[in-house]
Amino acid sequence: MKIDSSAPVVRFSEVNFAYEDGITVLENINFSLEPGEFACVVGPNGGGKTTLLKLILGLLKPVSGSISVLGQPPGRAQAQIGYVPQFSKFDAGFPVNVLDVVLMGCLRRSFFWGRYSDEQVEKARRALAAVGLQGKDGRAFAGLSGGQKQRALIARALVSEPRLILLDEPTASVDVAGTEQFYNMFEELNQRFTILMVSHDVGFISSRVKSVLCVRKTLQIHPVSELTGEALQNIYGVDVSVIRHDHRCSDKGHICPHS
Repeated sequence: MKIDSSAPVVRFSEVNFAYEDGITVLENINFSLEPGEFACVVGPNGGGKTTLLKLILGLLKPVSGSISVLGQPPGRAQAQIGYVPQFSKFDAGFPVNVLDVVLMGCLRRSFFWGRYSDEQVEKARRALAAVGLQGKDGRAFAGLSGGQKQRALIARALVSEPRLILLDEPTASVDVAGTEQFYNMFEELNQRFTILMVSHDVGFISSRVKSVLCVRKTLQIHPVSELTGEALQNIYGVDVSVIRHDHRCSDKGHICPHS
């Protein structure tokens, strides 16, 4: 799928948001996400990162300001967005296989009753191949590892062939080695999709994403080169440092952290 480069994929203009308790979560948010971009949202817990994604999806409405997604109001663009939420829980006893889970991503596309089409099944298998799960379509979803389940959920987001993918902390339950593999996968997917991802993995994103959206009630956009320990301390309000993961040790392929 070729990325349309004619207009911003997401645009926020003077956006403010508060929940019913009146506490402002996001204030004066202005940014644009360009076609083909791979951007990451970072910030402290409660800073407004997930709220930002929900505004893009149209699940929440701003108190003031305007939002456009793919040139439309957010609620009208949902069919063109692939979304992987922070937590997805499945009943371990529910008899569903991997292909069934991925095909759930087709349900919003004019599907009512009856079987999935051969074309939809083929798209689901291609999505599984894109996330490294080819040949596992008949496996029980409950029998997958945590990382494999997350890959299947990403495939579910891809199967509808969206123009934008939103990922809310997709590696939160994945170990360090698995996280490295996930970010390699996201780099490949970025050749086909615009990606906006929430993550705390600052070290991993430093060599991969094109821009970083720092959210702590307000929003600032930083080039990756500006992600110093001082900048992160301002974002998170604690003493943190950047640990880069873009070099590997010569033995056993372990990640070699360095400042």
